[in-house]
Amino acid sequence: MTGFVRALEQIRWLLDDVGAVVNGRWWRWYTCWFSSGIGVVVAYRLCRAGHLALGPVWAALRIVAAPVALALRPWWGRCEVHYGAEIGPGLHILHPGLGVVVSKHAVLGSRVTLTGGNCIGGRRRLARGDLVIGDQVILGANAVVLGPVRVGNRVCIGAGAVVVSDIPDDSSVVGVPAKAVGLADGPDDAAVAP
Repeated sequence: MTGFVRALEQIRWLLDDVGAVVNGRWWRWYTCWFSSGIGVVVAYRLCRAGHLALGPVWAALRIVAAPVALALRPWWGRCEVHYGAEIGPGLHILHPGLGVVVSKHAVLGSRVTLTGGNCIGGRRRLARGDLVIGDQVILGANAVVLGPVRVGNRVCIGAGAVVVSDIPDDSSVVGVPAKAVGLADGPDDAAVAP
């Protein structure tokens, strides 16, 4: 797949991201644009699309566009989602004012919900594929994932948990370091509604 086609895919996924926030309620389409969580997701998707379409030229353009990015910073909360991270469709960030950090080496699946105060990074230098989070994963408030680690699909990570080892599919984990406490109920509308 060419870089331009992958860049267009990011724009399509942005619509999925907005759809996760709107959640079938038509009036949210008009109000969601005032949410800093959407601002972070839009900024990530557009930067990722620029990176995929333009490659190394994108880094130079980001320097030229730095004053614009600085002016928009208040709408993005305290979030750092690197454009090098691979994030599937349906990204949902709740309470971005608590801060969110996603490493450029992270690979996140679809329908991932970050509750706020989350850090997805490494304990050491990482390579692509060392830090993988599956589909339909929910990170509770202040939950941290430190790679190298693989988090399975349909996993719920409790508030304040620190994940430093692999987690199988359909698990719920809590604690420092995170330990399994049972099967995940899976994300439902109540768990991801803003």
